[in-house]
Amino acid sequence: MKRISSVLFAVAGLCMASAISLADEAKIAQAVTPLPEDLRAEAGVYDYDDNGERLTYREAGNHVECQPRDENGFTTCTSTATAARRDLSAKLSAEGLSGGELQAALASAEEAGEVDPMPMGSMFYRAYDKDDRIQLLWVVFLPDAVSDVLGMSTLSQRDNSLAGKGLPWMMREGTGSAHLMIPINGTEISNLGGASMSLDTKAIEDPIKHATLPLPEDLRPYAAVIDYDDEGNRKVLRPGRNAIECRVRDEQTGFTRCYHRSLGAETDMQAKLMAEGKTMQEVFAAVGEARESGELTPPPLGSLAYRLYEEDDRLKLLWVMRLPNAMAADLGMPTGSQRDASLEGKGLPWMMREGTSSAHLMIPINGTELSNSK
Repeated sequence: MKRISSVLFAVAGLCMASAISLADEAKIAQAVTPLPEDLRAEAGVYDYDDNGERLTYREAGNHVECQPRDENGFTTCTSTATAARRDLSAKLSAEGLSGGELQAALASAEEAGEVDPMPMGSMFYRAYDKDDRIQLLWVVFLPDAVSDVLGMSTLSQRDNSLAGKGLPWMMREGTGSAHLMIPINGTEISNLGGASMSLDTKAIEDPIKHATLPLPEDLRPYAAVIDYDDEGNRKVLRPGRNAIECRVRDEQTGFTRCYHRSLGAETDMQAKLMAEGKTMQEVFAAVGEARESGELTPPPLGSLAYRLYEEDDRLKLLWVMRLPNAMAADLGMPTGSQRDASLEGKGLPWMMREGTSSAHLMIPINGTELSNSK
């Protein structure tokens, strides 16, 4: 009888362990849903108890970790590099701090060297399970950044995002919590909707109106518009009143580009070299040498560039955030190409050329009248 009881207890224990394991597996699977596929398998999964102590469900095998859906319906993921900061925040919250008091305590901890400040360009991922908020949102933290310096819009895109066609925009500029909101349209967990039809951009004859199409509405009236003659000389079609200048459609490449005005000298150099008959490889090499020598000034860290293409064989509406010399692991960013998904109207942002002076975050814009269709 004693032996039978022991066997029964052992079986019960195995069943209990199996049940806990299955529960944890379900929690882990749910927690990584805001991430792109290439980060999910090795992402850490954790939570906090009522005392703000960390509970680990799976150790991170890469550079991101996620918290399962909370009582408010949010599932979040971020860089493991910010773990100490989040752990401290959880403990302070458990002690009753919130709002300004909590932020002040974190700032004091930064000054004392107890936690690192939020790295410029850190990525935060958020999923929400109802359609009354943005359902898939990625955020890039840009502490103390100002919109005009980075060439960003501050016009809220919340309503457009709920309709499946939102553009990125900056919030809380000039503060320690400044960030770029990137609503992700077009995926299976995004808000439904999107533009009902595509805009016939080739029918727009006004060169200034066409040149500013890659921009959000609030930046278009104030951007400079330029072109180049056959000898590579700059022609100003409209002076600018913000940090952006746009070049009319390049008939050779098919691209219409807008970028931070600090890149003007670089585009001037490229135009001159192209007019001299240089190949693209020669142009890139010359520009690279000029950057290395300091002849060309790099654009500000975090600044945006905007690009429009009008055929279906490339990303039609693409925004690019410049992150010179950044590493994906430091910022919690993915590097798996989303080109094919973007051509289908459901691409996610991804980092390219990490660790180089031309490192950047590709941000395909889905769901708008200028985007690739599903």
